[in-house]
Amino acid sequence: MRSIKNFILFIVTTTIAIANSQTTTNNLVTATCKQTPDPVLCQAALGSDPRISKANDAEALTLIMLDVAKNRFLKSLRYVEDDLTRNRKTHDPAETRVLQECIRVYRVVVDTLIDVAERAIKEGDPKFGEEAMVDAGNEAQACKMAFPKRKVLRWITGRTWILHQLSNVTASLIKTLE
Repeated sequence: MRSIKNFILFIVTTTIAIANSQTTTNNLVTATCKQTPDPVLCQAALGSDPRISKANDAEALTLIMLDVAKNRFLKSLRYVEDDLTRNRKTHDPAETRVLQECIRVYRVVVDTLIDVAERAIKEGDPKFGEEAMVDAGNEAQACKMAFPKRKVLRWITGRTWILHQLSNVTASLIKTLE
């Protein structure tokens, strides 16, 4: 009988500890995201990542958000590459050039700017990381703006918006580390 009581006590204590940990993490996410230009997007992006349960400070959340932004840029890069490959015959030459420019821009963001931001955070110099993510958002906008007026592909508009917003949210998270 005593072992059953101990087991039940263990389960209850563990459940309470987990609930308290999740509450602390949720509070950290909420408080951190309130400092961004788009708290809802911030909370949605971080809340969908299982790594937040191990995040214990704003820097850890910022690094997770940086990775979320990188993955979103990678998905957009692959989408543009696939679209260009699948629909090569339906794109006019000007559209093809713009899509190739978008590929180049997304690669710069993924291969350089996000890595610069991550290194800056880890080395304790977040200002450079903030600037890199502002540049990433501007690069996303540059992709859309390169299309002639009224010829912007519908899917570019939505992807550009989310990339730009995620970049701005990430930059503002990095700024809180300064």
